[in-house]
Amino acid sequence: MFRKEDGDNVKYVDWHSKAELIELSKTSPNRDISKIVDVDYIIKSNELSKAIGDKFDLVCASHVIEHIPDMCRWFEELSALLTPRGQIFLAIPDKRYTFDFFRQISRATEFVRAYREKLVIPSMWQLADHFYYHQKVNVAEIWAGKNPAFFQPRFSLAHALDLAERKSSSYTDAHCWVFTSDTFCQLIDDLRSSGIVNLEVTNIQHPLEQTNEFMVMLRKTPT
Repeated sequence: MFRKEDGDNVKYVDWHSKAELIELSKTSPNRDISKIVDVDYIIKSNELSKAIGDKFDLVCASHVIEHIPDMCRWFEELSALLTPRGQIFLAIPDKRYTFDFFRQISRATEFVRAYREKLVIPSMWQLADHFYYHQKVNVAEIWAGKNPAFFQPRFSLAHALDLAERKSSSYTDAHCWVFTSDTFCQLIDDLRSSGIVNLEVTNIQHPLEQTNEFMVMLRKTPT
């Protein structure tokens, strides 16, 4: 984590202000509100580069990418923020160790569709997948080789579809996308071959034992 109080030359971007983040987090036992930082850029749109108007050597996003309805357009915005040698760092949940365990890995064609549809909020179908296939898992048990035996839905698919349809009229937070460290590089290669994404993976760290995330570094594809 980069922090200004440690001397790091860093700017923070969020949808919410610091006060809003504190309000949203104050009832969560897993959040330390004393560590919530002042937000430099409060941006409630997908036009990051226009709102920020600056260049950076490193752009970091931890557990953000899975929430972005149109990942390819988001990548365009992040790329526009980079200096010529700049890179993007992502921390991404690996679905094999999260409540997305029973969801299918997101395919390149789905990202292209979201890009062509110019999604700005999660679609009904992204929400339905998120709501229906959500299942709590025990990370320690999975690492010990004890995978969940079968999917146990919280409610019917009909209820999930109805909920998704009602929630899709405004922004609803969800995991729009599902990734694994074993398939992420191929996904980026596929999207680059589509002509939409102009990024390449320079480094990837697979999930460390007892964790549920992987780390990726990307840069703009050299011309």
